[in-house]
Amino acid sequence: AQPRVPARHDDLVALAEAIESLRANMIISRYQIRYAGFGKHQLSESLNVLKPDLERYALLVQQIKNKTKERKTLLAEKKATPFYQFVVHNDLAKQIAELTEDLEELKSEKTMLLSSLDCNEDTGISDVKKSVAAMEKNLERLTQQEEKYAAELEDALKQYAELQEQSKEADSAELSEQRTALHPDKIQAATSKLKTAYGEKFDPLILFDSKRDVAELLGEETEVRSVREHLQKKQGQNVEHKKTAKKHEQER
Repeated sequence: AQPRVPARHDDLVALAEAIESLRANMIISRYQIRYAGFGKHQLSESLNVLKPDLERYALLVQQIKNKTKERKTLLAEKKATPFYQFVVHNDLAKQIAELTEDLEELKSEKTMLLSSLDCNEDTGISDVKKSVAAMEKNLERLTQQEEKYAAELEDALKQYAELQEQSKEADSAELSEQRTALHPDKIQAATSKLKTAYGEKFDPLILFDSKRDVAELLGEETEVRSVREHLQKKQGQNVEHKKTAKKHEQER
C-alpha cells in the first residue's frame, strides 16, 4: 500500500468550506421539507372537515328537493280526491304530515351546517367550494415542493458522503478545526436566506428541528457523544490518577 499523502492546507480549507456549505444547504432543504409538511398537515385537517360537510350539504339539498316534490304531489292528489273518500284523505294527510316533519328536520340540519361553515345562506356555499378547490390546489403544490426538496436533500447526502470519503486523506483534527471556524457563519448565512425567503412566516422552531434532523442524518449526534464519552473517560482517569498520587503522598 502506498503511504498516505497529507492534504495541503489550501486543499483542507477548501474541503472544510465545501462540507460546511453543503451541510448548511441541507439544513435549508430540511427546513423547506418541514415547512411544506406543516402546511400540508394544516390543509389536510381543514379539508377533512370541509369536504364531508359539503358532501352532507349536497345530500341535504337533494333530500329536501325530493321530499318537497313528493309533498307537492301528495297535496295535489289530496286536493283531487273527493271529500267523501275519508280513508284516502286521512292516509294522504298522514303522509303529508310525515313529509312536512322530515322537511323541517332536514332544513334545520342544513341551517346548522351552513352556520358551521360560516355561511348565512345557500349562496355562501359557492365561496366554501372555491376555498376547498384552492386548498386542494395548494396541497398539490406543497406535495410537489416537498418531493423536490426531498430529492435535493437526498442528492446533498450523496455529495456529503463523497466529501467525507475525501476527508479520510486529510488531518482529521485540522479539518475539524477548519469546519468549526466556518460553522457559525454558514449557519448564519443559511438562517438569513430562510428569513429572506419566508419573511414573516419564518419559524425558528422549524429551523431548530431542521438543524437537529441534519445532525441525526449525518450521524453527528453519535460523533459528539463519542467524543464526549472519550473526554469524560479521560477526565475520570485523570481524577483517579490524582487520587492515587495523593494517597501515596499521604502514606509517605
